[in-house]
Amino acid sequence: MSQIESMNPAEIRQQQFSKKWRGLAPLEVKAFLDKTADAMAVLLQENESLRRNLERQQGELGEFKRREQLLKDTLINAQQVIETMKGNAQKEGEMIIHEAELKAEKILHEAFSRQAKLKNELEDLKRLKVTFSTQLRGILASHQRLLEEHEATGGQTVEV
Repeated sequence: MSQIESMNPAEIRQQQFSKKWRGLAPLEVKAFLDKTADAMAVLLQENESLRRNLERQQGELGEFKRREQLLKDTLINAQQVIETMKGNAQKEGEMIIHEAELKAEKILHEAFSRQAKLKNELEDLKRLKVTFSTQLRGILASHQRLLEEHEATGGQTVEV
């Protein structure tokens, strides 16, 4: 810092000069020094005010930077959560589809199995029908013969 920058308004006001013959007018010098001291006082106050304002703004800037970083971190975390949720939803969807496919295969297998069983039962019933019809025809034919023999013998009992 130079000698002038380290001075304050009081030092300017108290400055004394040596007197010389044909020197400057002391009242004019004193008036100039007072004006200079007043201007310097205003400048020092303004400088102090600007310094405080700068410190306040730097503090606010630091707070805004901290908030900005917090928002960035929050955004990154939110994106990571979204990606995790997407991945989980994708996996869950794939599992649901896989389970549905397995159930569908099981249902189809059971349906085909039931169909085959019903076809077998139907074939068994057809065979039983044929057997029953054949046996019934045989019984009817046997009774028909007996009836014809009974009528041929004139109603006499025929032993079988």
